Amino acid sequence: MVDALGQSARIHTTVDDGRAVVWRQWGAGPLVVLLHGNSGSWTHWVRNIAALAERFTVLVPDLPGHGDSDLPAGDVSCAAFASLLWRGIDQIAGPDANVALAGFSLGSVLGESMARQQPLRVRQILLLRGAFTRTVPRPPELLRWRGIADPAEAARIHRHNLEVSMFGDAALVDDQAVRLHADNLERCRLDTRPLLASRELEAFLGLRCPVHGIAGERDVYGGGDAPAQGRALREALPQAVFDMIPRAGHWAAYEAADTVNALMVRSLEMKHDQI
Repeated sequence: MVDALGQSARIHTTVDDGRAVVWRQWGAGPLVVLLHGNSGSWTHWVRNIAALAERFTVLVPDLPGHGDSDLPAGDVSCAAFASLLWRGIDQIAGPDANVALAGFSLGSVLGESMARQQPLRVRQILLLRGAFTRTVPRPPELLRWRGIADPAEAARIHRHNLEVSMFGDAALVDDQAVRLHADNLERCRLDTRPLLASRELEAFLGLRCPVHGIAGERDVYGGGDAPAQGRALREALPQAVFDMIPRAGHWAAYEAADTVNALMVRSLEMKHDQI
């Protein structure tokens, strides 16, 4: 499935300060930009792209230093990455293109910065993550995988890490998820700690477009209390709507793809303009 989906994509390579960013495009209709999570790639959305592409133009970058994209030339911060992504969209869709943004985890934070920089171009934003409070709960302890020579042992470690950090139901961690996760980690060359540390809280609190928060009920990054996170989102942004995905974890878009896809399509069809 992953290979076929990748082969069906239209590939764009944008250049920013001499460094390439690779984007994949599917479908037709209003433009939706999907932003993947920390140490990931476009494959974080592998179970969502086809459903969205039936109604929308789906544009998915590999963030700088991830997947097929080069390391960035300059500052590693949410603001700098947001500017870089807008310049890429300008190259592909034109400087007047308006977009809906959907971000997973780190991608949701970058989406906030993008909306802060060019609010008139953002129709709406979908935030797929566990935490909407000002402070993020402490992440789980993960096993180290670098330097493990035995492929079977490395796969076991990746499966364990997915079970404790990304999925709500360990039984749903399939071989494809393990392969995608391992491949994404191997290809990530960016130290993402400065990027994560540069989050602009004012960008989140200043969102004025329609906002849709989606969180797995068992997302460990939400501290195990998704309803409280939903209340925090609505208190910060009165225009926001919130949906909790029962029994799902952090990577709900993969683990509970059918449910998440239906929510995303319904939300995106409620507010959009043709580009």
